[in-house]
Amino acid sequence: METDRSVQTHKQRRDARQDTRAKLVKTGLASVLEGGWAATGIDQVLRACEVPKGSFYHYFKSKDDFGFALIDAYQEFFLKRLDRCFGPGNDDTLRDKLGAFLAESIEGMTRYAWRRGCLVGALGQELAALNDEYRDKLESAMREWETVLVGALRRAQSAGEIPRGAKPARLARNFWAAWEGAVLRARLLRSANPLKAVIEDFVLLTQSES
Repeated sequence: METDRSVQTHKQRRDARQDTRAKLVKTGLASVLEGGWAATGIDQVLRACEVPKGSFYHYFKSKDDFGFALIDAYQEFFLKRLDRCFGPGNDDTLRDKLGAFLAESIEGMTRYAWRRGCLVGALGQELAALNDEYRDKLESAMREWETVLVGALRRAQSAGEIPRGAKPARLARNFWAAWEGAVLRARLLRSANPLKAVIEDFVLLTQSES
């Protein structure tokens, strides 16, 4: 039977392991968001976290497994943000929800001097043609985004904010396709204008589609 001391020691080791894994993921996210997947070396991530090279496989089975962990972490963060902006607990008008999402996006990109964009979009461009597992995981992430926005659009439709004949699923799909392109262009131009244009066009589209 384990003593209280041995149980405590086991918990401390488990917590330390989880903390180190989280640190590796956080550092990896920053590196991939700024430099891309191909340019992100495991060695540089380990050095930044002061983790011995041989310890990587204590936390991840492979570099691909590490990549999947990055996607999961980013998706968790982004879904919380989408729920805050578009979820059922937000009673603002659709226009105000879109405005809040835009403001958060601009603040996040300017904070890092436009060096960071969207992990899902960036990995989609780099890896989707090379790895089926990545493609499936990234597509699943975007479908979750669409689901959140569809819910917001349907609630706006019920409130009379957009035409009854509008098709929320198509609107949501088109929004995210346009948004990902705008994020890429915003990084290239180091300007919020592409992001603003997508929101403005989407507001007009939701008013006119029938």
